Amino acid sequence: MSARTWVAANRWSLIALLVLIPGALIVSLVPRWFPYQERQPHPEAVALGETVQYSGADIRLTELEVLDGRNWDAPAGADVVVATLSIDVTDPRDSLCTVEIVSTEHGFERMWDAELFSDSEYRIPDGFESRCFFDEAGAYRLQMTFLVPHGQVSEPIVQLTSSSALPRALRLS
Repeated sequence: MSARTWVAANRWSLIALLVLIPGALIVSLVPRWFPYQERQPHPEAVALGETVQYSGADIRLTELEVLDGRNWDAPAGADVVVATLSIDVTDPRDSLCTVEIVSTEHGFERMWDAELFSDSEYRIPDGFESRCFFDEAGAYRLQMTFLVPHGQVSEPIVQLTSSSALPRALRLS
């Protein structure tokens, strides 16, 4: 039996496979896709100096600057981004808070986590917290540092998320 004869003899089975395999994939993936999309952060833009209520706190980005990494003994090829926020927790919540730097420059979105232990000579001044929290009432000033590629980020955006407020997220700039 030649290959052409075999295809002709099995054409309806092959057509059924071409329809059923993509159909099975769609049926199995669609119920997982929409819940996944609902859990993804939906960023809300907030301007520098503007106060917004989020996760039981009043949050304001007071300063955001990019420092030349060569002046701060950062790792080779890195700049230091310093974000300063004012946070007043009015309704304490048990939630995980994360702060990241986002750049939408150069046609795509990139993100960097805060430094837990500084790799540069920049030190967070006394009187500032170095981690974000919403579980205790009261006001505090938060300052975090981030390493980004040298010369690649000129307009950083601070993304703040809280596990109790997801999928809402703040993008402060």
